[in-house]
Amino acid sequence: MNRRSFAADAGLPHFINTDAAVKHAHGLLLERRREFRNRGLSDPVEWLSPPVLAEILGLTYETAPKIDRSAGRPVLGLLDLSKRSILVSEERGLEVARYTGGHELGHALYHQDRVRPHWERGLDPAEKNPQERDANEFASNFLMPRKELTRRLRASFGELPVRVDDQWLYFLLGDQTDPDPNTLDLEYALAGSSKDIRYKQIVPLHQQFKVSQTAMAIRLREIRALKYPATSYRTDL
Repeated sequence: MNRRSFAADAGLPHFINTDAAVKHAHGLLLERRREFRNRGLSDPVEWLSPPVLAEILGLTYETAPKIDRSAGRPVLGLLDLSKRSILVSEERGLEVARYTGGHELGHALYHQDRVRPHWERGLDPAEKNPQERDANEFASNFLMPRKELTRRLRASFGELPVRVDDQWLYFLLGDQTDPDPNTLDLEYALAGSSKDIRYKQIVPLHQQFKVSQTAMAIRLREIRALKYPATSYRTDL
């Protein structure tokens, strides 16, 4: 069965780039904003629900405490387009399950030639497989929209990108004032910060968007929320 006929049989829209897929997904949820608000869901992040999007797309979405495959180690999720179903494991927590759901929806919108069931063993930020990277990109953009994330960053931390100076290094890392731009140390600290730049208590960004701290750190790097110093601020003086 070729991609075109399978996509038609599945009744799913098919996309070849993230922007179009995410715009379509967000649009489907925005059409229900009155319903969400009537249910007391005033925070737009609460609308970014993989189960709700799956329902709109005509897919069955289920979760389980753990998913065991008879001939292999436990997996995070299962996408079976022939049965129009997504199954997500909660074994690693609700934040990972939420991202896994977004990831599987990415496969459903991008990779409709996958007639065989797809078992999700792990979500690697450094994934080299193009299809897995596509699905990761969809999950990240869908669950952490640039516009909403930027709005919240500015409200708590000022103008973007944040220029990392001595004050910011101390704010994010304390006494560790020599960051390595090749790591996500600063983004990870920002994703989990429970205080804004004025040292007032806030809900950490990753909790606001209901994703893991690592997923948020990666997204912050993607939108270039931080501008790294050209040289180290540590001196011998």
